[in-house]
Amino acid sequence: PAMDRPTRGAYALFMTHKALAEILTKYGDGRQTGARVDIPPSVDATLFVAFAEEGLVIDRVRSIELDSEFAVASTARGDRYVLLFEDVRAVRFGHSGGTGAGYER
Repeated sequence: PAMDRPTRGAYALFMTHKALAEILTKYGDGRQTGARVDIPPSVDATLFVAFAEEGLVIDRVRSIELDSEFAVASTARGDRYVLLFEDVRAVRFGHSGGTGAGYER
């Protein structure tokens, strides 16, 4: 018997500005001020991004600036990544233990 699941067309094919902002604030306890969403230090946020034929994992995200067509993710290490919304595939949230050397803010 076939599984009763929605077809692929029932889902958006890629992330949007609105979807990413809602995910960060609703599930990541992010606080949005203008175009910037700050992730609290107690939340460990990770972005999964499509990069050519490989995936890029951006961990310890502390803030994301949302432009109309792209986002700039800043990490606890001070790295900045400029991403197209359609390349962001998923966001993972966990609780930060604060034990990672060099990752404290």
